[in-house]
This record gives sequence, C-alpha cells and structure tokens, in this order.
Amino acid sequence: MKLLLIIYDVDFDEDVIETLNNCRVTGYTQWDRVLGRGKNSDPKLDTPVWPGFNRAIAVAVEEEIEDTVMKAVRDLSDRLGGSGFKVFQLPVLRVI
Repeated sequence: MKLLLIIYDVDFDEDVIETLNNCRVTGYTQWDRVLGRGKNSDPKLDTPVWPGFNRAIAVAVEEEIEDTVMKAVRDLSDRLGGSGFKVFQLPVLRVI
C-alpha cells in the first residue's frame, strides 16, 4: 500500500477529485487552505503580497490500483503543465 500526498493549486480541485473518482478511489483526506512555497514556485500564503493557497489530499491506495492511480495523476500533472501540482508517494508500513 502507498500513501499519495497530492498538493495542488486550489484552481485544480475539480480536476484532482475527478481524476481520483475515475480511478475508483473510495476515500481520501483533504486539507483546505494549505500555505507554503515550493522549490520552483512563488509562495502561496493567502496574503495581499503572496495571494493564493493550495489544497492537499492524502490517498491510501492498495497495490491493485496503485499503478492506475499513479498513471492518472502523472497524466493530470502533464496536462496541467506540471505547475501548481505535486505528488509525493510514500510507503504505508502499517494501518491501525
């Protein structure tokens, strides 16, 4: 099992949710108003100087759909031009 941490510009919310739904992802945890700065992006601090914010979604995916979901989010990243969209893949060692 893998945990995908997807951080993206709020403008891409519908695209991300649609992609996960198309992959038959049944559950996720979403954070709203995620603030910060990426390696290759301006800060998004939801202030007049640094406007905007991100969202984040954590998705635990079983091995059976792992490749399908990763391909779908990679395709979405390509379609969005790679900007304002990042996916981190982490191993899930245990679920309690």
